[in-house]
Amino acid sequence: MSWSPPQYHVNDDGKVVDATPPELHNWGRWGAGDQRGTANLLTSERVAAAAQLIQTGERHSLAISIDGRAPGHPSRLRPTRLNSLTGTDYLSGFSIPAPAFIAGVKFTDDVLIMNVQGSTQWDGLAHVIRDETMYNGFWGGTVTAAAGAAFNGIHHLRESMVGRGVLLDVCAAQGGAPLAPGTVITAAMLDDAAAGQGVELRAGDMLLVRTGYLGAWYATPPAERSPTWFEEEPGLGLDTLPWLHEHDVAAVACDNWGVEAVPFEQPDGPSMPFHQTAIPGLGLTLGEYFWLDDLAAACAADGRWDCFLAAQPLNLTNASGTMLNPIAIR
Repeated sequence: MSWSPPQYHVNDDGKVVDATPPELHNWGRWGAGDQRGTANLLTSERVAAAAQLIQTGERHSLAISIDGRAPGHPSRLRPTRLNSLTGTDYLSGFSIPAPAFIAGVKFTDDVLIMNVQGSTQWDGLAHVIRDETMYNGFWGGTVTAAAGAAFNGIHHLRESMVGRGVLLDVCAAQGGAPLAPGTVITAAMLDDAAAGQGVELRAGDMLLVRTGYLGAWYATPPAERSPTWFEEEPGLGLDTLPWLHEHDVAAVACDNWGVEAVPFEQPDGPSMPFHQTAIPGLGLTLGEYFWLDDLAAACAADGRWDCFLAAQPLNLTNASGTMLNPIAIR
């Protein structure tokens, strides 16, 4: 197999020299060394203001369960939870070789084996490489098997993703049935949903978009689920990218497996075109497998479509993404 070396130079800052950003981008907006992207929009002032949205303390988990019932993309390991220590170990006479001060105490422990992006998740800024570069011009080759993401790791967001969350229920706005696979959610549809709900999107908001696709998975018996569920989905269209940019959205999450509409709008174009601009261009963190049905029902009941959203990533050093248990508090 032949191979030619790359025709570019990487400098001491880990960046591709003279790299060209996507047409729509935030490179340099928060400084040449920034590794947080649009999470910078979640300022302390905006977080404090969002806290005032809590009226009753009602809470909704937006996470799917980590078990065999949950959908999992075939490219990733299915979650496997193992017991490393159980009650029956003690019944059989096992004792922990441990310091004397814990003698006689019985513990149970677990081990979890899974992709960190194998459940409700944030796609971090090291997750997508476009034309050899990641967000803000950092070289994609700085993500290695040995060390992980030397730049744009998810740990840079460990104190982010807390603030005002806004739910746009496009599913309800389009009639209430789960959107059909391949449905392209346009900027106009987002505007219509916001107008119909009477909610305003503000700079620094985390946007939640409901398609009904995830709810349809759980409502369908396993034997009747479409074999193409992971090959198609309703999702955000390409014209929502400038819309998200203009609205200064801090992050966007959907109740599907890949945020964007599949099949792609441009059949002969690049794969995952939304991802390829949103993450390496805008530095926009994307959320997938967010459970939004229960929150949508609560919002529809009282007409309040915003909430305090606590969706902070795990502090996984140099990881490209993270699973999480986001909580909407109202």
